[in-house]
Amino acid sequence: MKTNKIRVMAVLMTACVMLIASSCSTVNTGESVPQGSSSEETKEVTTVSETEETSESVTESASEETTETSKAPLVPEGMTGPWKCEPIASDGKTDTSFYAMYIKKNGYFSMYDFAAGNPGISGFLKNDTGSTLDVVFGTGDFDPPFCWKLDPSEDTFMYELDKDTLKLGHDGVWMIFHPDPNDEYWEDTEYPNMPMNLDDILTLKIPSDYELDMTYTYNDEAWTSVVQKAFYSEDKGYFSVGIASYKGYDCLGDIEAKVDPDENTGLLKDKRSITVDGKEGCFGTCESDDTEGMVAVVYVTSGDYLIEFRLTNGDEKVTEDQIKEFEKIIGTVKFL
Repeated sequence: MKTNKIRVMAVLMTACVMLIASSCSTVNTGESVPQGSSSEETKEVTTVSETEETSESVTESASEETTETSKAPLVPEGMTGPWKCEPIASDGKTDTSFYAMYIKKNGYFSMYDFAAGNPGISGFLKNDTGSTLDVVFGTGDFDPPFCWKLDPSEDTFMYELDKDTLKLGHDGVWMIFHPDPNDEYWEDTEYPNMPMNLDDILTLKIPSDYELDMTYTYNDEAWTSVVQKAFYSEDKGYFSVGIASYKGYDCLGDIEAKVDPDENTGLLKDKRSITVDGKEGCFGTCESDDTEGMVAVVYVTSGDYLIEFRLTNGDEKVTEDQIKEFEKIIGTVKFL
């Protein structure tokens, strides 16, 4: 099963009802972008404590309007774990006997052909309505069941969950799964000493033309960071912030592999020093690991964490204007 994991760039994030108020490694793929307000407005990613103190996002300047991004619930309770599919889909003709699936607490899922060892589909589930889940698919192999005509970037599943039965539906056709206690490869790695989200580490302001793209939490899929947020602008590309390591240990899939911060910064070109909220960091550019373009990167060590800020535009170079905006965003960072 481990060989069938599809490396993804996708996440778990949705608007949820606030109780009394008003949220970084490698950059991954994108999603559709809701329209923002004017380019001069900013939205503030708030901390947990801030959400408990106020019912609205408040900026430092009363004249500056902001848009709040809020925390998302995890996947529905009882949905995590390994699953095995019934032989026939609800259309009465699609063979689904060879499908297995697992779903992790952070919303990552993989549905695959366990008989032939072939990948099927994988990605991140999010935006739980109680009857539907949005899904952002990975950019690797995409081989969905014949009964589902899925959009390869993102789509929506219907679902029904009742004790030991999980029904996933699309195009009016359901696949029915039951728990698979015999799945010897199932694991949902917990990383000790890691924060559940970046709001426990820092706050920052993102220009209003960037929309929250996705959030990973405790994802142990190969090269994907454990805790990361990514924001997307249709014109400017991606901005992300993530924890590359904690206490010297790799957060990119191998909990036993230590990370040397100097090795990370040594990969940067045009390297120079930068100060982020009083902490010395390193600023430079490097080749992107998921596109053919260049990215701007800032590494900062804060306590037990090596934090990476990254701007990716998908082009062969990062423009001066993009670097200026990147520095402006970095200038809003406040460590908690």
